[in-house]
Amino acid sequence: MVESFGLSGNWGWNFARKEYVWSSGLYRLFGIEDGTIRPDYELFRSLIHPEDRAVLEDASQILNEGILSDHTFRIIRPDGTMRMVLSRGDVYFTPDGRPAGAAGVVVDITSEQRVSLAIRAQNDRQRAIFEHGTIVSWVWTADGEVLHAPGWCELTGLAPEDLLRNWHLPIVPEERAEVLRQHAAMRERRQPFTLDFTAQVARGGRTSFRTLVVPVQNGSDAIREWTGLTFPPSTTVGETATDVGSDVQHQIRGAHLRAARGLLDWTLADLASASKLSLSTIRRLEEDADGPLARSRHAAVDALRQAGVGFRLIEGSIAVAHMR
Repeated sequence: MVESFGLSGNWGWNFARKEYVWSSGLYRLFGIEDGTIRPDYELFRSLIHPEDRAVLEDASQILNEGILSDHTFRIIRPDGTMRMVLSRGDVYFTPDGRPAGAAGVVVDITSEQRVSLAIRAQNDRQRAIFEHGTIVSWVWTADGEVLHAPGWCELTGLAPEDLLRNWHLPIVPEERAEVLRQHAAMRERRQPFTLDFTAQVARGGRTSFRTLVVPVQNGSDAIREWTGLTFPPSTTVGETATDVGSDVQHQIRGAHLRAARGLLDWTLADLASASKLSLSTIRRLEEDADGPLARSRHAAVDALRQAGVGFRLIEGSIAVAHMR
């Protein structure tokens, strides 16, 4: 009854009598009419994709050494169709330790393999989008519990085990409760919605984000889940935009600092006060003066970030934007 589904079959091999048999299910799995040919191990090997054939033991290894391992490989049926199968077998021995026979089962796992490949391809697509535009894809249950958002952990430093229950933890404390309230209220309306918030990122500092959330419905009007994208509002399609981390922060020059002050309508003295640096140090930074100013540059950039300025890499160049 199990083999009637065409997804499995078994075989047996008596070495002394040189009997090699296939079950009806194995004939069906291999795409061969039951009983039309006499099976043997070489016929079995000939059905295996040439690129996978080398992983199997040859007949002498099974007959003389009793070696038979488990394998996953492709088979090519006589009609040209290809299937992925899982082969499990074992050798049994005489009382004096000589190989006496073998038996095994072959299971069609093509559908499972296709699902696995599809999942891997989807993960690769999401990874490419994340790396190109700092765009995180989400999946929530109908009740608002997170099912999937791996890029969010990398972006914010949130532990993967906390993603399901504390996905909102990186949102800055002063905004978190309101974001959660809006998230729940918008779901009640059962319509697509957007949320804007600020989150602490793994590289340090705060970054503004926008999340677009849409319902996914089944055949009826019931909502099966919610899906969405989170991205910095300044991200433009076709441009690579990522936060400038400490490893390339030295690329921020005086012109960037002056532009950031202009966005905030700050004077030199304002930046000096916010960064706890001297006025002369700020002036030297903005003039790109030589000297050991790396630590001072970090302090100035951090102060500007805290005030809402974002420094972003776009196709190799640093852009300055007011993120709030």
